[in-house]
Amino acid sequence: MLNKKLSAIACLITLLVLILNFQVAFAHETITVGDYEIVYGWVNEPPIAGQLNGVEIFVNHTGAGEGQPVEEHIVHTLVVELLYGGESKTLTLDPVFDTAGAFDATVLPAIPGIYSLKFSGTLGDTSVDEEVELEEVQAVASVQFPSGASANSPAQSAAGTADWLVWLSLLLGLLGVGLGAMALRKSR
Repeated sequence: MLNKKLSAIACLITLLVLILNFQVAFAHETITVGDYEIVYGWVNEPPIAGQLNGVEIFVNHTGAGEGQPVEEHIVHTLVVELLYGGESKTLTLDPVFDTAGAFDATVLPAIPGIYSLKFSGTLGDTSVDEEVELEEVQAVASVQFPSGASANSPAQSAAGTADWLVWLSLLLGLLGVGLGAMALRKSR
């Protein structure tokens, strides 16, 4: 009976640790060009004007059914431009370390509004000429809290909250491991 209670407590603690470490992931959009699928979006969502961000794309070859991430050399002839208000900026896509088919480019969206991506060039032997909209860049005021200036900078507050959550998650994880070990020891 005690073993079942300890196991249940260990499972509950593990579940709490997983919930506390959950990060919100927004859906990216997808376009299909020939035998290729391009998934695109902002690196950090929601995008906030004046905050460093990036555009990320994932390219898969879908010609044989199931999508397979493409090799870096396939994307070298793809041109990606960021567009806003009549201006354009050609992005330099860098491969994302340890993620096949993933590429990103750092950008600082300076003004709130709708930005677009223009894909041109080729993927393998497939010509690409597509323009798509990204998620709307928000003004800082739309997410800022409290609305007035505070004694702590937003960066310090965010870092403090993140540090607190990391330490709490670590503590709960260690507690769960300890309870699980105790339950195993008592069941023998």
